[in-house]
Amino acid sequence: MLSRIIFRIRSISLKWKLFIPFFLICFIGVSTIAYIGLNEQQKLIKMEERGKILGYYRIFLAMIDRKKEEALSLATIIAQNAQVQEMLSKQDRIGLKEVVTPIYQNLKQHLGISQLHFHTSTRESFLRFHLPGEYGESLEYRKTIEETIKRGKGVGGLEWGLTGLGIRGVAPVWSEGVLIGTVEVGYPFDELFLDDIKRDWGVDLTMYEQRGEKDYAHYSLLATTLEDETIYFPKEYIMGPDEERPIILIAPADHAEKSILLGSVHDYSGEVVALVQINVDRLYIEMRLLETRRLMIIVGSLGIAVLSSCILLVGFLYVRPIKQIVNEAREIAEGERETRLLQRPNDELGELALSLNMMLRSLKERNIKIEEYAEKLRVRVRERTADLVATEEKYRNLVENLPLIVYRLLKDGTIEFVNSYFTEKLGYTVKEAVGVKAFWQEKICGEAPIQHTDFMKKCWEQGEGFEIERRVRDKDGRSLTFVDHALPMKDKEGKVQWIDGIMIDITEFRRLEERALRAEEIRVLGEISERFAHELRNPLATVGGFARRLSESLASDTNKQKAAKIIVEDVARLENIVNAILDSIKPITLCISQVDLKLVLAASLEELEGDIKGKGIKVVPSIDPEIPEIQGDKDFLHQAFRSILRHALISIPYNETLFLSVLQEDAFLVTIIKHRMEGLADEDIEQFFFPRMIGKAGSSIENLPLAKIIIHRHNGKIDISREEDNVVILRVELPLVIA
Repeated sequence: MLSRIIFRIRSISLKWKLFIPFFLICFIGVSTIAYIGLNEQQKLIKMEERGKILGYYRIFLAMIDRKKEEALSLATIIAQNAQVQEMLSKQDRIGLKEVVTPIYQNLKQHLGISQLHFHTSTRESFLRFHLPGEYGESLEYRKTIEETIKRGKGVGGLEWGLTGLGIRGVAPVWSEGVLIGTVEVGYPFDELFLDDIKRDWGVDLTMYEQRGEKDYAHYSLLATTLEDETIYFPKEYIMGPDEERPIILIAPADHAEKSILLGSVHDYSGEVVALVQINVDRLYIEMRLLETRRLMIIVGSLGIAVLSSCILLVGFLYVRPIKQIVNEAREIAEGERETRLLQRPNDELGELALSLNMMLRSLKERNIKIEEYAEKLRVRVRERTADLVATEEKYRNLVENLPLIVYRLLKDGTIEFVNSYFTEKLGYTVKEAVGVKAFWQEKICGEAPIQHTDFMKKCWEQGEGFEIERRVRDKDGRSLTFVDHALPMKDKEGKVQWIDGIMIDITEFRRLEERALRAEEIRVLGEISERFAHELRNPLATVGGFARRLSESLASDTNKQKAAKIIVEDVARLENIVNAILDSIKPITLCISQVDLKLVLAASLEELEGDIKGKGIKVVPSIDPEIPEIQGDKDFLHQAFRSILRHALISIPYNETLFLSVLQEDAFLVTIIKHRMEGLADEDIEQFFFPRMIGKAGSSIENLPLAKIIIHRHNGKIDISREEDNVVILRVELPLVIA
């Protein structure tokens, strides 16, 4: 492959051999200069952007400190109010509320205060003006309150509380030299706070609150000023950021028009409680870079164009005489020229012209001999062609009349020959298959490519034939089963040249074989079940009768009577199971007609509407409206699907979802019922269609065995599987036509 590429490169025109190297040198030089210039410009701009966005981060932290000082000042003023001190010392909540309510409303309206909270000296909540009904709980977890009581001085900072994260100031309340409590004033740390900063500085901010321990922390969105824009959150910060140094990203992936800073926000105790993301629009910078890039491209392109024109002109003048000699040599090769070439100066081109004249004389002498050999060869070709045509006609007449697919496969996967029965059986035309390299691999061997590759490898490398059973889909998507017999054909040296093979259709044989096995299993199971049920019925009737008489003869509300009732209930459950077994093995005679499966399922769901509403179950149907009708017994199919759906509704927990879908696959309609069950074990899946009682003794039993028998009598199939979280999937396949 590499040698071919090198040969093609060396075969290009001499003019281009001169032009391309000089053009590449010019292009690489101009591009390198432009790249270095743009790269250095971008570095300087990014350094400027980093300093600018870091300044916004410091402004953000300063705004928090300013709000903290304001909150602490307001708390100190309120704490020095004599009426406040008097009411708090008396533990008079009503009086304190009357005194401070006008102050709180004024602060809330004009200064945006959202929290005003009084605490006792025992660190308990005394009165929240923002949540009057919440008081009395312990506040020992609040470090600002703890620090204020210990030091006797006001403190402030960012801290969590009952209403969330806020900028709080806590001041002590004294009365006659005794610390009687504390008062807290808090600003909201939310979107309003971010909007004030955006209005003053023109940058977008987003807050993420930290949840969990430091080593296992995760972050959730708290507030943002972004509108109709995807929030970009770099996951690298979660991997262990430096809490003292923010992360700055200039034009990150998918956000080239933004500069982003992600920095930590500490509470009063110095712990990280939130992350702030600052977004700065850098669209103007991108426009400046784009204009510079365009200018450099225009100047570089003009330079390259001028130099390329000069190189092409030189190449044209140099190559023109060579091209003339080449054309004359081509005329000699094609037999269109018999006269000698004009004599040229004694340079390299002159020597080339002399050599061509010598070659022209030699060619004339050889043409005479070639004509003699050609005549003899034409006679032999006519004789051999006649023999090959006769042999090929015999072979084609043989394979075209066989009810088998006959093919010839080459080593590269291309089909060289296939008979017309291939089109009759699979629907593909001979033109679609012959000469197409990927056809046999994709269409014929598509359902078992690994197995096919292994057999083919042995066949080509070891010369061993093989016989394999394969499933093939025809052009309409129907699945067929073939037995493929392949035989390698070798040359005189023992190397495999091609593979001849035949494919025999055994689809109907496999279907009848499977149907016979299924019928035999059902017959044997029915005989065993009937014998077992009849053997159980009489002893159960006797045990049940004596148990009921025993229960009636015992005094009420005694342990013995309770034990007797348990026996009666369990015997009733066993009798119902025996009846279900007998119902399941009764002979079924189908009355075949055209059945609309959509109407059958709709009628079953309508009958079970009470059970659906009683358990708050949401049914999500997904039924293709274009599915065709099937052949079957409408009443028996209705009975089977009603039993299956009722069992699902009884098994599903309250307020869950039941998914019901119907789709067409080849010549079958597939119904899928999917829902969740509680307490599901592997044994329940294996014995899903065994007779069992659902609910308490005396309740109806869902006849799932009979439902499965009805599906099988329609030449269908029903399977059950389980996914994670105890999700059960029932798959019911029914043929469109009962054969």
